[in-house]
Amino acid sequence: MCGIAGVINLDGGAIQSSTLQTMSALLAHRGPDDSGVYLDENIGLLHTRLSIQDLSSAAHQPMLDGASKSSLVFNGEIYNYKELRLELETQGHNFTSTGDTEVLLKCCLHFGVEKTLTKLNGMFSFLFWHGATKKLWLARDRMGIKPLYYSQMGSSLYFSSEIKAILPFIDNVAVNDLALLNTLSGGATYEPNTLFKNIYAVNPGHFAVITPSIKQCLPQAYFSCLTCVEESTYRGYDKASMTEITEEFRRLMARSVELHSISDAPVASLLSGGIDSSLISALAQKDISNLGLYHADVMGGSSEKIHAMAVAKYLNLPFVCEAIDKVAYAENLVSTTYYHEFPSSYHANDVPFQIIAKRASEDGIKVLLTGEGADELFLGYGKISRDIFFDRLSCSLGQLPGVKRLKNKFDSLFSTSFESTVLSSLSTHGDANAMRLKADQAYDFITDPVEKNALVQSQIYLKAHLNSLLQRNDRMGMMHGLESRIPFLENELVNFALNLPVKFKRPHSLFALLKSDRQRTNKLVVRNGAFGLIPQSIITRRKLGFPVSPSRYIGLPAEFFNNGFLQQQLGMSFNELESILIGLPAKLRWNFFSTELFGRMFFLGESQEELNAKILSYVL
Repeated sequence: MCGIAGVINLDGGAIQSSTLQTMSALLAHRGPDDSGVYLDENIGLLHTRLSIQDLSSAAHQPMLDGASKSSLVFNGEIYNYKELRLELETQGHNFTSTGDTEVLLKCCLHFGVEKTLTKLNGMFSFLFWHGATKKLWLARDRMGIKPLYYSQMGSSLYFSSEIKAILPFIDNVAVNDLALLNTLSGGATYEPNTLFKNIYAVNPGHFAVITPSIKQCLPQAYFSCLTCVEESTYRGYDKASMTEITEEFRRLMARSVELHSISDAPVASLLSGGIDSSLISALAQKDISNLGLYHADVMGGSSEKIHAMAVAKYLNLPFVCEAIDKVAYAENLVSTTYYHEFPSSYHANDVPFQIIAKRASEDGIKVLLTGEGADELFLGYGKISRDIFFDRLSCSLGQLPGVKRLKNKFDSLFSTSFESTVLSSLSTHGDANAMRLKADQAYDFITDPVEKNALVQSQIYLKAHLNSLLQRNDRMGMMHGLESRIPFLENELVNFALNLPVKFKRPHSLFALLKSDRQRTNKLVVRNGAFGLIPQSIITRRKLGFPVSPSRYIGLPAEFFNNGFLQQQLGMSFNELESILIGLPAKLRWNFFSTELFGRMFFLGESQEELNAKILSYVL
C-alpha cells in the first residue's frame, strides 16, 4: 500500500524537515501516487502512498485527529475494516473517507492500540503518534507480511518500511557479522536481526511504545502462532472426517480470497502453475471480473509455463508471461539486490519475481495475489514428509543405525536448495532452542511424538523460512509500486491450519508416506479442496518451488572478489579467499558471489551502474 517512516528525538530536539525529505525520497517507489509529512516539535512522520482503497484525497496520510493531536501513517490493508467501521459508528463515530486508514485511526483512539491489534484482520505496519500524551506507538501484523525497521542513533530513533531510508542517518554503517556468516552458508537472516549492525526489524506480531519515560524501542509480542494452538480445537478436528475438514478449508479459503480481493484499484493473480496459486486464481475469479494471470517463466528445465497456461485455459482467463533468460536475470540482478536489501542467495528467484511485478505494474495492476504460506501451514515441504516417514520407521523398528543413515541419504538426495539449510542455518540463530522448546510446549497435549514433531516443524518453518518469503514479496512488488497479498495467511485460515492434525496434511501409514511425494499426497486438504476448481493435472503435480540456478546464467569469477567486501570482512588476502572459492560447490559459490555484490553496494558504496557493467560481463 505504501511506505512509512518516522523519527523521534528523545531529547526533545526539533526534527529537521530535510530529514523527512531524505527518507521520503528513498521510499518514493513504494508510494508513487501521493506523499505527506507530519512535523510536531520532536516527532516527524512521513507517508508515500500507493492508492488502493479510497483513491480520493480523503484518505491522504499522515491522517490527523485534531482533538487528540494524533497522527497515523499506515502501510497495508485491514480486511475487516468494514465490520470495525460499523462497530465504531454504533459508538457515535463519523467518517469522512471510505477506506481503512480512518478506521484504524479511530480504532486506536477509541479502543487503544493494544486492544485494536487484537481486532485487526489484515497485513500492516503503522506508526501512531498520540500528541496529547506524547506517546509514539508502532506495530506490525501477526505474520510479518508488512515490514518495519528501527534504529537508534544517539538520542534519535528512526523507523521505516525499508532499511535504505534509515542508512543515511547511521554514523558508521557496519555489517552484522553473525548474519553475514549465516548468509554465506545459504541461510536467511532471522528477525529482529538484519545484515546491518544496529538496525533491527520489529518482529511479526509485535508492538512498541515510546513515551517521555520510555526512551527506547522495546518491542513486545501481542501475538504468536503458538498462541493459536488449542487442545479443544485440535481434538474437535481430529474427530472430523476428511470431507468435513475439506469443506471447512474451502469455506475459509474462499472467504480469505474474497477479503484479499477488496480493492478500488486493479487486482491480478501471480500464477506459478502450482496448486496454491492456481487455487487462489480459481477462487479470485469469482470476486474479480476479468482477473489477469501473471507468470514468470524461468526458461529451461525449471519452466512451469505449460502448467500455468493449462490453468489459464481451464479458467478462461487472460494470461501474461514474462520469459526469464540468463540475460534478463543478469540485467536485473543489481537493481533487485538494492531493493531487496538482501543478497539473492537464499531466494535467487527474487529476480524473476520483480520482473513479473514490473510487467504487472506497467499493465496498471496495483495488487497481486500470491500463494505463499500454504507449504508452511499444511506441511508441503518434502523434508517434513521424509522426517515423518523415518520417525514412523524408527518407532516401528527402534533406533537402528541403518534408519538414521538411510534418512540422511534421502535428505541429501531430495532436499531442495533451501530445505537443506532452513533448520541447519537456524542453529546459528540465538533463539533456535527456545523456539523449538516453546513450540514443543504448545503441542504438549499430543502424545504421539511423530505427530508432535511434524507440527513443531511447521511452526519453525513459519518462523525461519516464511518471513524471508514475505520480505521478498514485499520488496520485489513495492519496487514497482505493487502490493503483494497473501490469502493463505488470513487470521482464521492460519488458526485453522495450526490446529489441524497431521492426517489432514500428510498420510500417516509408512506405506503411504514412502510414496507420498511420488503420488503427490502432501497438503492433502489443500489438494482435496482444489478438486473441481482447477485441472486435475495441477492437483497431482509435484512441487517445484520456483527454482532458479543463477550459476548457470552468470559466471562467478574470483576476480570479482578482489579487494572487495568479503576479503575485507573475513580478513583474508585475495589468494586465501580465492583458494576457498575454488573448492566451493556452485550453490555456495553463488552465496558468496551474491553477498559480495550486496556488500559492495551497501558497504563499499559502489554504484549500481558500475556493478551492473561487471555482472553483464560475466553472463555465460
